Amino acid sequence: MGEVMALVWAQWRTNLSYRVRMIYTLVGVVVSVVPLFFIADAVQPVMAEAIAAEGGQAFGFLLVGLAGVGMISVAILALPRAISAGVATGVLEALMATPAGIGRILAGLSSYEIAFALARTLVTLGVGWALGANLQVSGVLPGLLILLLITLAHLPFALAGSALVLAFRTTGPLPQGVMLVSTLLGGAYYPTHVIPSWLESVSTVVPLTYGLRALRGVLLEGLPLAAVLPDLTVLCAAGAGLFALGAASFALALRHARRHGTLAQY
Repeated sequence: MGEVMALVWAQWRTNLSYRVRMIYTLVGVVVSVVPLFFIADAVQPVMAEAIAAEGGQAFGFLLVGLAGVGMISVAILALPRAISAGVATGVLEALMATPAGIGRILAGLSSYEIAFALARTLVTLGVGWALGANLQVSGVLPGLLILLLITLAHLPFALAGSALVLAFRTTGPLPQGVMLVSTLLGGAYYPTHVIPSWLESVSTVVPLTYGLRALRGVLLEGLPLAAVLPDLTVLCAAGAGLFALGAASFALALRHARRHGTLAQY
């Protein structure tokens, strides 16, 4: 745990030297909620019936979708970016030479960005609540847990992307493809039951579908965790299965890079 915190602290100190950028990022989060409010107000009459079982309010529905998409974006991209930078600068090779386990190194390289993304998400939800989103205060802590589960369920894609970086120096279209499918079929900006039936069946294998449904249940409907447990069970099972594949792909890529001496590329 000490190694993870040391890497997170190092990234925090580095980013703290760019205070204007951090402030600009948080201000951008606040500003981005405002147009969403007006868009939601415009589409409320059209969406009301379709989202009746998920809060019934377009603004709250879209706000939670935005929060989920923001978290999975960082979950998928943070580690490959860190690995790519580490390879280019030689930092990754140096880290691999330390006694720290590979799991702790990977956790340390990605935890800061994920934590900062979670902070941005909380700001987004807070601004949305201030503008009138029907967020239930009782659902904040369960919602935070579900956001973390959504993030963990998408970390295997980060492992697969990092494996591609180690092997080919690029993630290829993997992150963009996962984001596209998750956004279009995961119920981020419209309920999955309004899309064509053949696409709706595809959405059943998208982890975000279950995460957002559970998140909207606790945040918009005020449901207890027990009521959304079936969705969370599927989300966790999907994450566990994907993690096995992601970890295997990363282990193979790391073995290949060590064998060929390509952990660094100055």
